[in-house]
Amino acid sequence: MPKKQTRAAQLARQVQAVTGLPYTRCLKMCEPFEGSWVRLARELRAAGLIAVADHLLAVDAVTTEASTWFSAGGEIEGLFYYTDNKRVQRTYDACSDAADAALNRAGFDRHSRDSDAEAYHAAFLALSKAGTLPDGRTLARAALDVFADDATWCSDVIRSRGRAPFTYDTAAGLTGPGTPTAVAARKAARAMARAAAVPFNGDEEWYEAAGIMVEVMWHAGEAAGLSPLEGRPNCQDHLRDFMDGEIPQR
Repeated sequence: MPKKQTRAAQLARQVQAVTGLPYTRCLKMCEPFEGSWVRLARELRAAGLIAVADHLLAVDAVTTEASTWFSAGGEIEGLFYYTDNKRVQRTYDACSDAADAALNRAGFDRHSRDSDAEAYHAAFLALSKAGTLPDGRTLARAALDVFADDATWCSDVIRSRGRAPFTYDTAAGLTGPGTPTAVAARKAARAMARAAAVPFNGDEEWYEAAGIMVEVMWHAGEAAGLSPLEGRPNCQDHLRDFMDGEIPQR
């Protein structure tokens, strides 16, 4: 009796049927990899936040599937754009539809930031937990890695709801030890709550929330034992250009 196919193998067969690409190439596109969301889920699980970890892994699975479809469409575009544009358009549309279907089955809309918002929810819970531990550097680092090095993108994501209401209200009551790591983690979590509360009104609010997200990453970096904004040149630029080079003292 044949063994049950892995999800990667099943998806590779589906991609092959739509694109006509070799199966080995499709399988390579579908192979699982450990991105920042998976690493955060692992640290959440180790910290005892099992349900949060499982939820994040489920979100990662569906967004990865959608990304695979978009990548497959892009591969066909790269191969046949100048020689068979009709095939490119037909295949790209089919891949886009498949990506939309994967997201819709999970309750996401293709053009929303809700899946990223749910990853940020998990990062908030991780930072909140790190704020209760004497040394939560590993957990804080995993949370930090979820954030994009683009403060304005982070501004949109943090203010998105996800598929269901999520409250950052617990940030106000965070308590924990007075170690530098714990204090910085709590500051990061509280800053996330402030950023999430900024309304979608216009550019002023967009940049306000972006600046607060730079604060989040600054304090999360401290909690992770890193130099503030280490490896985040775009956020460093935002700090210099829009925040006078200073993180507000709160």
